[in-house]
Amino acid sequence: MLSIKSNFEKAQARNPNLGAYSCLAKVVKHRKFSRKNLVKAFNELVPKDDYAKEERKELVNYLEYLTNIAEEGEI
Repeated sequence: MLSIKSNFEKAQARNPNLGAYSCLAKVVKHRKFSRKNLVKAFNELVPKDDYAKEERKELVNYLEYLTNIAEEGEI
């Protein structure tokens, strides 16, 4: 979780025009984080008023998809 948070803060500093979810997606892509860590990071780093409660599950599902995408050489 620490690496997600620190990398998230660096990504936000480099990209001030991106939203919190976009920065989080950029940080977790191809990094093989567990769903538990993704949920914790999402709840901690993305403001609660940005998304409705019903949308949050689908957004975490997409983060899980991004973190587990196989790169070209892995297939």
